[in-house]
Amino acid sequence: MAAVEQVRRLVRGPARRAVEGARRLLVPHYDELVSDRDRALRELQVAFESVTAAHQGIADLQAEQRALRERLDATLLLAEGNQARLTEVVAQLEPRLELLEDGLHEARRLNLRIAELTDVVTEIVLPLHHRDIDAGRIGDLAPDTQ
Repeated sequence: MAAVEQVRRLVRGPARRAVEGARRLLVPHYDELVSDRDRALRELQVAFESVTAAHQGIADLQAEQRALRERLDATLLLAEGNQARLTEVVAQLEPRLELLEDGLHEARRLNLRIAELTDVVTEIVLPLHHRDIDAGRIGDLAPDTQ
């Protein structure tokens, strides 16, 4: 057995050199090709990982879209179910809104009248040496204030 190992060692060295020489003759750019192959394999691995990540992203987006679609459908059913009630409530609120707007305008008009009356009272109550009574100012007041 030891003799067989010695023969193998003796043959391997020259055989290896002969194979290396034949390879250089037949494929002169062998090392470049091996390097290119390794680079291409690394690039394919990166591309595969990118495609896998993109596929997972698409699957996540599809799941999110399904959930949003379900929520939208539920909201639509709820709105359709309450549409008659909503129309009724809006019809009831429109006259009340008009009444509130009229009340708001009246409140603003009354506040303006109070401000004008306050100005008149201030003119009358201030001591004589601190006031200048201007007849034109009283004439600027609204007719229902005088």
